[in-house]
Formats: sequence, structure tokens, C-alpha cells
Amino acid sequence: MIPRLVLSLSMASFPLASAIAETTVTTPRLSSADNFRDVAGTTTAYTSSNDGTLRTGVFYRSNALTLSSADLATVNTLGISAVFDLRTASEIASAPDVLPTGATYTNIDVLGAASLTGTASITSAAAAMAYMQQMNEAFVSDANTRSQLATLFNELASVDGAALFHCTAGKDRTGWTAAMLLSIAGVDSATIMADYLATNDYTAARVAATLAAMPAAYAAIYQPMLTVDASYLQAGLDEITTLYGSVDNYLKSGLGLSQATLYVLRAKLVEYASLPGAAGLSGNASRGAGLLLALQNSSLSGAYTAYNYYLQSAIDAGTLGGVENTVGGQLHADAASYLLRQPALLQSALAPYADGLDLRVGQRRVWTTGLASYLGTDGSSTAASSSEHTSGSLFGLTQRLSEQLSGYASVGYGKGSVGAAGASADTDLAYVATGARYGLGSLDRGAFLAADLSTGWVDYSSKRQIGGGLGAAKGDTHGNLYGATLRLGYLAGLGGVQVEPSVGLRSAHVNLHGFQEKGSEVALDVASLNETTHSALLDVKLALPATQAGAFSVQPTARMSYERFLGNPGVNSEGEVAGYTVKQASAYDSRNLVSGALGLAAVDGPFSAGLDLGLSKAQDSHGYSGNLHAAYRF
Repeated sequence: MIPRLVLSLSMASFPLASAIAETTVTTPRLSSADNFRDVAGTTTAYTSSNDGTLRTGVFYRSNALTLSSADLATVNTLGISAVFDLRTASEIASAPDVLPTGATYTNIDVLGAASLTGTASITSAAAAMAYMQQMNEAFVSDANTRSQLATLFNELASVDGAALFHCTAGKDRTGWTAAMLLSIAGVDSATIMADYLATNDYTAARVAATLAAMPAAYAAIYQPMLTVDASYLQAGLDEITTLYGSVDNYLKSGLGLSQATLYVLRAKLVEYASLPGAAGLSGNASRGAGLLLALQNSSLSGAYTAYNYYLQSAIDAGTLGGVENTVGGQLHADAASYLLRQPALLQSALAPYADGLDLRVGQRRVWTTGLASYLGTDGSSTAASSSEHTSGSLFGLTQRLSEQLSGYASVGYGKGSVGAAGASADTDLAYVATGARYGLGSLDRGAFLAADLSTGWVDYSSKRQIGGGLGAAKGDTHGNLYGATLRLGYLAGLGGVQVEPSVGLRSAHVNLHGFQEKGSEVALDVASLNETTHSALLDVKLALPATQAGAFSVQPTARMSYERFLGNPGVNSEGEVAGYTVKQASAYDSRNLVSGALGLAAVDGPFSAGLDLGLSKAQDSHGYSGNLHAAYRF
């Protein structure tokens, strides 16, 4: 594979639209192979369509490799791994190649069976030029020549490392091959012609010496065969127009090259400074586009990979097709953000029976709660939209330990699902929670302190549909979730209404172990997630006077809560693919969360049941929740 520059791309810096600096071509000039040069350019690397610049050191072209020992030592520094000799058997026999160390050798006789006018019949300069034009036309019209060229281009696409191709003079068969490669790369026609004609500069001294050794009459006739003329290449291009309509059709229909092969060759040849539409992106999409751009310098590029086909087709289509939103793995940040808010949901679900206010000293209550919730966060310039669903159940025991103290313990299981950026994750959570409430004077009135602790075990699995033919990336891991809340409140009765304001602090911590996704070439090696949030709480609960409905005493309740996150509430995830790191931010990043709930509790002796329905709102988020609960006092 072509040597690549490996970068680590941070959250803040992806080279989305910065021009590639002008590349100086430093290919050495060889005395024993004077037409040896880099296909990428003569002095500076050529530019191509779609903000591309040709890569140096990928494909070299030359005349016959009759290398001196000094030139061989120079060529050995270039990392050439394959040599393709386009000559006939007789040409090879008269001047065998001197191969670079470690390079493989393949002979592809491009013109051996082509029907060309014999050189013996050439008696004028005009006839010599016609012969050269006919040769270039044969690259298009002759079936055997096309077959040999198809073999060459397929080999060039498949070679691992830098490759060199050559004929005898390095100007006709080699010149045509180089022109087609430059066309595949998207180089403009004027540059392609200038590159073709550069042979006259590279070989000027040798050609002059050869002509000087001939009688003047012969030199005038054969000079057109020792040099190149724009009409030679143009004759072949005109034949393409006549027979195939375009170079692309010639390569596909005439040579039988697949679109995948053309994309592999183009990726080997060209590095793009920007991708279509990337300049207008921001946030996660910008970082995803940056990853897609950076991967063109990885082993996934310039090879028969789904990524290579996707990127090159996206360049042709002028759109990234939404893959910029899905490739970075925003889902993993959203899942961690979701888990960090689960201790609050857990505390809200167990609240109706956790305080033990209606229990006598020594009395206990067993209870169960079924919970369900949803929270959706709208997409923004930072992240794609996300959605969160939770369902689960809790089982607990509360006991009044003294006039001033009650405590509870509970276990539960929740199924969570998070969706974002074409992906979904399941976050199954098994947890235990415990807490206590202490009245400074009495548990039934006045100031109190309440503390809650929870710990959970997370079973995490995810699936990301990346799009663009890149498949689905699947992963799974485990982790832990911890929560702690401390509140100071006051319980009072006002005109038959029980009022309980409180303030507090909550901390939550989640850790998800790192894991390797599978199923896609751009699957991420996801780094461990360790995130902690702290928030300030303001809470007001109201219990209205109970009314009798048959055998049941029915009491309406209401609750308003405000949570202010201290510090950045957003979560960042990090993943790596092919040596490149990409970060993503969670969709939820609001510092303020307001929620409210209305409830109805019915009591019949030791048995009680109830329903709570709530709404929540943050800056770009909205949600709802519901709890069904039942208890038995003994």
C-alpha cells in the first residue's frame, strides 16, 4: 500500500476545506533512464478536479530501465515495489531491465499484436508522424491492445506500494498510460497534453545526439519517431471520441475496467483538500466529515474497500449523503448522557413510598413501581437529534425506624433505548437503591435531611447504520452507574395542603468499558467512557387534602422540580478507526431541566396504589414520564 501520513484528529480540528500546500516534485533525474519521472508532475504536483492534488511517489513512468549502478542506488530509495514492462519480447531481449531491489517484474506486451504500418515503409517525416498517430489510435481501436491495457490498469490498481511502468522510449505506450491515469485523476486536458510533451524536454539531449549521428536525410525522417507531438496523443483521444464518446466510456466499455477499479486508481493518485458540502458543516457532522476526509490517507483508501468506493462516489455525486452524521458514533455519547440522568428518574419513581411519613415507628411497607419515560432532544448545529425511552420496575421496602428516621432499600431493572444519528443502543440496567430521611425535630413536620444512593450494572449494545454502502457497526460492552443525592427540606401544612420544598445536590457517574465495534470497515474502536455530572436541585411537592371515594381515600399530589447542572452537562465520546480519532458530542447539553408531575394516590387500609404523570423540558429537549405504583403496609 502507498505510504500514508497518519494523523490524530481532535474534536476541534479537522482539515475540512484547507487547500493542500503546493507539493514540489523531487523525483531524481537519471542519466541512464532520462525519461524517468513521477506521474504526479514534473516540477510541482498537478491539481485535479474537486479540489484534488496528485500524490507523489505513487506511480512512476520511464523509458527502459537500463540503469547504471549509481542510478539503481537512487531508484532503490523510492520504495518501488512493482515494475510493469510494456515492451515486446525482442525489445526486452535487446535491453533487459535492471530492477529495483525487491520489486516484482511483470511484462505486459501492449502493442505486440497490433496491426501497424511497418516502419520500413516510412520514407518521409509526414509518414513517420502518421505512423505515430496510428499507434495512438491503436490504443483505442485494437482489441488486443485494449486487453493488454486493461490488464495493466487492473494490475496498477491492485499493486501494494509504488509502481513503475515503462516501454522503450517511455513516450508512446508509457505516454498513453500516463495520460489515461491523469484523466482518471481528473487532471485537465491542457495539463495532460503538457505532461505528454514533457518527454521532449526530458530526452532532448539523447535525441539530439542520436539524430546527430544519422545522415541529415534520415534524421529528418525519423525525428518524429524519436520525439512526441501533440497530434499523436490527440489522434488517440479523437479515436476515443469517435468510438466511445468519452474517456470514461473508453475505460469502462473499451477496456472493461470496473467503476471500483477506476475509483481505486483515482484514490491512489489524488488527495482531496475538502469534501463536497463539508465547508458548511459544524459540530458532530463537521467532525464526521473530517474523519471521512482523513481516512483517504489510510489503508482503506486506494484499495478495493467499501470506504474507498463510498468516498470517491460521494465526490462524484457532490454530496456526502448523510454519512458525515453517522460515521462518528454520536450514539455512544448520547447513551452515556442518558445513563447519567437515570438516577434522577429512579429517585422520582420511588419517591411516593420512600419517605415513610404515614408509617408508625416500627411499621414497614413493601411496594412496587412500574415506570416509563421518554425524552427527545432536537437536532442542532452541534449534534443530530436523539430520543430516549425507558421502561422498568422497582421493588422496595420502607421502614419507619424512629420518630425522626425512616429508610428504604429497593432493587430494580430498567430497559433503556437510545436512538441518534441512524443508530440505536440498548442500555439494560439492573440497580439497587437505598436512602434515609431524618427529621431534625420530627419526621412528620419541620426541617429534614434526605440522602439517596444508587448503583447499577449496565449491559450495553449498539448498532449503527452508517449508510453509503459502509454497512452497520455493532458493539457491546458493560459498565456501572452510580448516583447520590443529598437534600435539605422543610415539611409544613398550609390550610390542609402539605407543602414540602427542598434544595439539594445530585452527583452521577457512569463508566462504560471500551469496546471494538464490528461489521463495518469504519467500525470504531470506542474508548472507555467515564463521565461525572453534578447538579443543584430545587423541588416542591404538594399533597392536597384527601377525599373519600367509596372504600378509598383519594389524595391528589403535585410536584415541580428544577435541576441546574454545574459545569458542562454534555458528554463526549471518542472512537478510533485506522489510526484516526474522532470525537462526538451528545445531543443533550442543556444546563437547565424543569419537570412537573401530577399524581393520584388511593388508600384502602394497608393497601395503596397510585399513578403519576409528568412532563419535562430543557432547552432543546422535551419528554414525559409515568409511574404506576402499589404498596402494602404492615
